[in-house]
Amino acid sequence: MAARDPHARLRVLLVGVGGQGVLTAAEVLGEAATAAGMPVNVGQLHGMSQRGGSVESTVVFGPGNTAFIGPGEADVLVGFEPLETLRAIHRAGPHARVLVSTGCIPPFALAQQSREYPDTGQIVARLREAVAHVVPIDGPRLAAEAGDPRALNAAMLGALLGSGALSLDETAVHSAIERRYGKVHSKTNRRAFDLGAEAVRGGRVPS
Repeated sequence: MAARDPHARLRVLLVGVGGQGVLTAAEVLGEAATAAGMPVNVGQLHGMSQRGGSVESTVVFGPGNTAFIGPGEADVLVGFEPLETLRAIHRAGPHARVLVSTGCIPPFALAQQSREYPDTGQIVARLREAVAHVVPIDGPRLAAEAGDPRALNAAMLGALLGSGALSLDETAVHSAIERRYGKVHSKTNRRAFDLGAEAVRGGRVPS
């Protein structure tokens, strides 16, 4: 794959459910990019931020003054939850990369309607029907391996950087994580970030 022009715009859409740290992940990316001198716009939180509700955030790198990402415009879709990723796939461009955590959190609507959660393998297959480059990641396992299941967002940020989709120095993200979480929790989150990056680079992802 050809190297990406570092001055071109890159639209990243992050989706998940409340409690997974979607907004925090977007803010860490924005802080890291700003510290590295990279133009960036971070979108506001959309959806229901309470635990279990759908959440999304946008991060647009490069020139411009908007973080808006319309249908078919996302260059990268980072999904913290499979079904939420599938719901957002129409926002991905035809050549987009999709990084999806395979850990499932059934939405309230399914439970209320007594419906079963779709098979994760089928969700990934449908994502691959929409875009060519889909990378499933066992995010919960990576977070647990790092020492804290709540570090899923850091693991997915690591996967994003490890995929090569974003030309951002990983040390800048490490520094942003430390500023965000402080010394007590930053070590675990940096570890999760590194594990996410290593998983994608080393192929330690589900097929």
